[in-house]
Amino acid sequence: SPDSSPTVSPIYELKGASVHLTVEGLQRLQIRRITWSVNSILMLEYTVGHDKPHYYPEYKEKMQFDSSDFSLLIKNLEETDQGTYTAKITETNGTESEKAKYRLHVQEAVAKPIIQMNNSTLDSAEGFCTVSVNCSVKDSWVYYTCDQTQCLQTEPQSWPNVNITVTVYNGSIICTGSNRVSNKTQSEPLGHACEGMMVNLIITYIRTLKHNCYLHFKLSGV
Repeated sequence: SPDSSPTVSPIYELKGASVHLTVEGLQRLQIRRITWSVNSILMLEYTVGHDKPHYYPEYKEKMQFDSSDFSLLIKNLEETDQGTYTAKITETNGTESEKAKYRLHVQEAVAKPIIQMNNSTLDSAEGFCTVSVNCSVKDSWVYYTCDQTQCLQTEPQSWPNVNITVTVYNGSIICTGSNRVSNKTQSEPLGHACEGMMVNLIITYIRTLKHNCYLHFKLSGV
């Protein structure tokens, strides 16, 4: 029906990018006028047959209206551009109705993850090295325990503004940070943490061996 409001469509876009908001289902309508608003504040209005739309001052540089399809281009997105955008038409018979509604979210690109590995343990029977992994992306971090075959999360993520996952593949720990508009990955060889632990184990073993040999020779009087 003409009075029914459109469903609000969520849109996620990268900060600094542009977004194109379209209006569908107008082919059979006799349209006299269309307006675009954000959070119920009028940004522009266009009367069919005129050359150009009328932009309200603070939106003139930011917006680009296409009179051929009534779509709206918003340029150089900032967090301040977030909000609910609505296209409203007036038909030649005087009927007014909303024809498009978008909820715009603007997000920054994800920062590169940082991986820290420590607290290595070795299962000599299985031959597996297990490592405690901390992966951080800006102010968010998460803890996992990883070996050569899998990674298991050990603590909840600190802050949910970025999704952080840790996996193991081909001998490397892989940390991925993502949001709705971007993702970044960092990897570190699992062997780096395990090799240091192996060196310490070998040194300890040699020291123990030397000590046992010393005791053996001392007790035997050799």
